[in-house]
Amino acid sequence: MDQFIAIVSLIGDWLLFTFPLFQGLMELQEYQELLDDFDQLSKNWDEVSPWWWLVPIVKIQLERKRGHEILRQATRTRSERRRALSFLDQATAWYFVSVAGWLKMVSSSYELLETYEAKENIWLLVLLIVLLTSGGLFNAYYRIDRKRIGQKEKELKPDSEVAND
Repeated sequence: MDQFIAIVSLIGDWLLFTFPLFQGLMELQEYQELLDDFDQLSKNWDEVSPWWWLVPIVKIQLERKRGHEILRQATRTRSERRRALSFLDQATAWYFVSVAGWLKMVSSSYELLETYEAKENIWLLVLLIVLLTSGGLFNAYYRIDRKRIGQKEKELKPDSEVAND
């Protein structure tokens, strides 16, 4: 029974990793126009050096300041700013939920190996985590792939629909 619970727990935690990531990616796609404007404007601003990761709190503050300046230029009205901030908050929240699911998945992976008395094998744990992480990333990115979405739209299109898309 312990083995079954460990497996089910790992599957649940993997789902808590991959599907919030998928949700965050879907929301990013909904705001692609804003992201394109943001990307074009960001080229006008110097990037924050990766060396600042040696002092993470400073790196985060510098990136936030840079992002706010770019966002200020990318949005013209109060409504656009509210929409952009709401989008950023939603996407950020989904990514943090995904990170929490990933951390829980790591813990469940260890517990699964512990159940099978293989917890001393660190390489097996690393391999399991890499495989599960890769599978979760593949799942999320596969689901937002434009080709896959186009194919699904074709499958759902009734024969009587006029092709004026």
